[in-house]
Amino acid sequence: MNRRLIIGLFLCVALAQVGVPLSMILRRELVLTQGAYFKFETAPVDPYDAFRGRYVALAIKEDNVPAITDARLSQGQRVFALIGLDGRGFAKLTSAVTARPRGKDYIQARVRYVSEGKLYLDLPIDRYYMEEGAAPMAETVYREHVSRDKQDAYAAVRVKDGFPVIAGLYVGGQKIEDAVRQKATPPKALYNKQQAP
Repeated sequence: MNRRLIIGLFLCVALAQVGVPLSMILRRELVLTQGAYFKFETAPVDPYDAFRGRYVALAIKEDNVPAITDARLSQGQRVFALIGLDGRGFAKLTSAVTARPRGKDYIQARVRYVSEGKLYLDLPIDRYYMEEGAAPMAETVYREHVSRDKQDAYAAVRVKDGFPVIAGLYVGGQKIEDAVRQKATPPKALYNKQQAP
């Protein structure tokens, strides 16, 4: 094989190996800086499955819309879920369409299933990555805020051109990282008492 061809192919492969991850990072950063801001309420998840290594597993409370009556949808099919706001300022999926909408905020999702006039969606905002060292405490804090009787957790999500990026996870009105730090820090009075000789 021609030596120039081999060098050319090598350079193309090397550029692709650098270019693909770089484009993914740039797209995510672009969404975080320019995307529309939404707060999605989270729902309780399986307690044994809330934290998987470096991320908190999320379930979005509003993960369904009225079924599309004039379309035959199959599991895994791509749809576009339109986003609105409820009376409290939280994001609510209002409907789904099969063609990319123009001039509206939406999330590209996949059909999970259709049942009783509702279309249930797999949304690409199901995990929040964190520092691995904070994992055990984050799991405890998150479970406290998404139990069946107390649900005051939400994911702050930026959306641009159907692509969502989670900007933060909030529990009890504060970022989960701050809640973890507060829970991990001993009370000052107890700390001073332990330090005394």
